[in-house]
Amino acid sequence: MSQIMPPFSSTNTNLSKSILLSGLLLLLVLLFISWLPNSVFAQFEDDVEIPENVVTFQARLEPEKPRPGEHVRIILDLKIHQGWHVFSVIPGEGDFAPIPTTLTFEDESLLLIGPVYESNPITAPDPFLDMVLSFHEEQVSLFQNAQIPQEMNGGTVWKNSGNLSYQACSDRVCLPPKTDRFSIEIPLGIGETRSEYKIPQFAVDNPPEDISELEDALKGGFWSFIGLAVIAGFLALLTPCVFPMIPVTVAFFTKQGGSNPRETLRLAALFGLGIVGTYTVTGMLLSMVLGAAGAVQFATNGWINLAIGLMFTLFAFSLMGFIQLNAPGGLGNIVDRWSRHLSGIAGVLAMGLAFTLTSFTCTVQFVGTLLIAASQGMWFWPIVGMLVFSTVFAFPFFLLGIFPRLIQSMRSKSGDWMLHLKIILGLLELAAAFKFFSNSDLVWQLGIIDRNFVLAAWVILCTIAALFLLGGINIH
Repeated sequence: MSQIMPPFSSTNTNLSKSILLSGLLLLLVLLFISWLPNSVFAQFEDDVEIPENVVTFQARLEPEKPRPGEHVRIILDLKIHQGWHVFSVIPGEGDFAPIPTTLTFEDESLLLIGPVYESNPITAPDPFLDMVLSFHEEQVSLFQNAQIPQEMNGGTVWKNSGNLSYQACSDRVCLPPKTDRFSIEIPLGIGETRSEYKIPQFAVDNPPEDISELEDALKGGFWSFIGLAVIAGFLALLTPCVFPMIPVTVAFFTKQGGSNPRETLRLAALFGLGIVGTYTVTGMLLSMVLGAAGAVQFATNGWINLAIGLMFTLFAFSLMGFIQLNAPGGLGNIVDRWSRHLSGIAGVLAMGLAFTLTSFTCTVQFVGTLLIAASQGMWFWPIVGMLVFSTVFAFPFFLLGIFPRLIQSMRSKSGDWMLHLKIILGLLELAAAFKFFSNSDLVWQLGIIDRNFVLAAWVILCTIAALFLLGGINIH
């Protein structure tokens, strides 16, 4: 249950909170302004130069060598000449809407799964057509999911042809609609249908097609493989999905009751072991149930990214003092019946699980390689790799589980530095929330929170943080 309440009692602090809230409202206003079309500010040239090839493209297949009965993705990677754009595959509304990009195939024996979808388009209002347009500049990838018929013979090459239709425009002129024909050869593999390709894949990021990197590490011996896992664990700590969990961990352990150092150390150790255990078990379960692509499908699920974004938003406003998060009264009564020992263990294990679910969205490259090995029957090395990787990954957060006690003991001697830290961490949480919302938008092809929107949000949030640290927004 969320309860609105002022975190500080002084009038000046309330005034500073109002200033900070005004800054966040300014963020929304500036983001709206960022949607204005670039054509308003463009400088028109006297002559219109039309390049010979406005759009070039290349067709590819994932996986490169599918087997009968497996799901595949036919991908067209388009490169668009600078200063030009093509329109989205989603038709616009209105009689004067531009012609959408389409992708069709001639061989009807290919079992198409769902409509054509695309990488995240740019969405902006057009003042001349009086409508919102979705289009692509520089490059775009078009995707069509399909399934290889079970009756096809493995070891053969299946040839298919298709047509790409689009209209290219610049700020000055639109070319006539054009249709380019293409052909694609599908070499069919031999063997049973692989588990990771039994269901359609809509992920933006994909696991590697082979385990060559893992095999190279194994050739170097046990310690070479361990070194690869350790390096991957440290690199994973720098990813945008993981770093925002630092203020969450600090806030959680700061609120833990008790002042017994042994109890604090025990809970922090349990938190670290919980991350290691849930990370390893979750990865191996995904591999057994969904195959090597399981981690990617989990990490790029739109609902999971939306839930994490909402969670970070709540944490952000809680850290900045705008809301206070309290457990429902009924839940509190139930917890009161348990011993304090049990509730502490349950809390840290729940935090460990939440950490695992969040961090999976940014660590699929190394984890995906290990899970491919597991799906091919190599279980020992993936388990060892996941244990080492998650241990390195969890160790800094084990230290953070102890660190809040030191913060609490030093707070009386350090003035309002803890308040400054919470507000900065709250802005960081809010920036991370935009990233996860953008992931959901990309999966669902909504075109609302695109890349430009997120970058603009990050710039504005960094500006607010800088003004706050430099004294432009004073809390005293």
